[in-house]
Amino acid sequence: MESGLRLLRAARQTVTGPAALLGDPVLRERTAGYLTDLTGPYGLRVPDGLFDAPSEALGQSYGEMAAELIPALVPPDEPVDLLVLAFAVHDMLPGRATAAYLSHVCPGTPMSFALCDQGSAAAFTGLRIARDYGCRRALLVTVEQSVLPYDAPVPVPARHRAVAMLYGTGTGTGTGTGSGSRDARGVRVTALRQHADVGASDVAALAAAEVRELTAGRTDVAVVLGADLAAVWPGPGGGAVTTGPERQPSTGVWWALLDRLTADAARPRPVVVADYEPGLGYLSVAALAPAGRSEPVGERGADERAQPLVRLRSADGDPDPSAW
Repeated sequence: MESGLRLLRAARQTVTGPAALLGDPVLRERTAGYLTDLTGPYGLRVPDGLFDAPSEALGQSYGEMAAELIPALVPPDEPVDLLVLAFAVHDMLPGRATAAYLSHVCPGTPMSFALCDQGSAAAFTGLRIARDYGCRRALLVTVEQSVLPYDAPVPVPARHRAVAMLYGTGTGTGTGTGSGSRDARGVRVTALRQHADVGASDVAALAAAEVRELTAGRTDVAVVLGADLAAVWPGPGGGAVTTGPERQPSTGVWWALLDRLTADAARPRPVVVADYEPGLGYLSVAALAPAGRSEPVGERGADERAQPLVRLRSADGDPDPSAW
């Protein structure tokens, strides 16, 4: 069933170095104490002196990463009703109410949620919340960072990355430059499904069945897979399948989706996006279909109509495998 949501705009970013906020020595000291208190009961240790000075060993602030993308997607005269922040690895300022902060800096001061503890399923859950919330515009931001100040039991992501996607219902009239209704056609979200308690031995067959059902025998549908699902994918290969970068469990499949949409901009086609969270047994699948434009514009002013759906910012190359 079609959700009514359309992907209007998207932006992504790779970030290097530590969070700017950690340039403040007082904040570094407080962060070190906070993380030491949190990790101590679990037998984890924050190295002495790690927070003495800003360095590459210190990670990122999701507030900073997301706040930089918001102006690229949300003009001041196009307020957002809902903001969802999805992540798995906490950032270097875990005591901060990041979703509330982002609501403050986002036009519309939207209702905001933070989703965690769902691994790669978190962004799909965020999309489901946006669908069920019934809002006019929703901003979904997925973030991950590659540094933790203690030994983690699982590999951390390869890079600090963020993907922001603006969704809308495409109804009503815009408030941007010009008058009258705006062209609100975008990439439609036509289906969204999540399965819990999916074992590693069952996920390949279930994922293939979902893709077959959602594509209904069409041969022109692109498939975008997260790296964990791609490792067991039994379906067709070739150019129709795009795989997210390894060790980017939260942003990888969405990063790959934007690559796919960019590559298909001249001749848009339906896309099925799927990812598997092996630690929790979640399989998430979404289907999108073009809605009549090679460059969907959402509800924009006349001076914005030449802008593409996807804005790629900063260093967009995938991680160097030799650095893993």
